[in-house]
Amino acid sequence: MNRPWQTASDFIAAFVARHGIVYEFTGSSALAQAITGLAGEDDAKPDATECLVIALRRAGVIDGATMVMLLGRYFDEKRNRRQGYDQ
Repeated sequence: MNRPWQTASDFIAAFVARHGIVYEFTGSSALAQAITGLAGEDDAKPDATECLVIALRRAGVIDGATMVMLLGRYFDEKRNRRQGYDQ
């Protein structure tokens, strides 16, 4: 299979570009970060790729199940990179 992307983050970036979607920090974003901080999770701010997936969902380009699938694959890749596994 010929894919122009190699990782989930590459796929997500290409998908977002194809749909012209950008992430916007909203009041809901601020509230989520405040609640997360109050729960003691100071490092739980979404990174750039996670923000792009959130933007896709907000724009209605993907549904909730697809959001979970994309984030799951992305988190698996991040974990594997931290543990020294190549994709």
